[in-house]
Amino acid sequence: MNVLKLSAVLATAALLSACGGNEAKVCGSDDVKNQLVKIFLSGALSAQSDALSKAELKDVAIIDKDPDSGVLECVGTLTVPVVGQVASGTLKYQIAPAAKSEHDYLLLLADGPLANAFAKRIQGMVPQQQ
Repeated sequence: MNVLKLSAVLATAALLSACGGNEAKVCGSDDVKNQLVKIFLSGALSAQSDALSKAELKDVAIIDKDPDSGVLECVGTLTVPVVGQVASGTLKYQIAPAAKSEHDYLLLLADGPLANAFAKRIQGMVPQQQ
């Protein structure tokens, strides 16, 4: 059932991104990726900074755009190399144009359940030290 929901979200996002032009690229920018990675580094994956520094954000699309604020709701796949394997997880997140900041867009919100599931997947791939 979740696969069907996710497929519907991705299909909708692909259609909206086709109309979004350059805005869809913003959802997958290095700046946004680095902000997403910081979420994982501040939690249980803080010891995995080497792997997370090599993360890639792919297959990004805009799901929705607030016409008043310019806030974009995005979906993308974060791929992280972990101990000779690759972990991939779909993330939903919101970004907003930043007026006075070191960032072009600021990460406002990342879907907690998707982010937590992805973090657990990465943790499960890392050998536990005794």
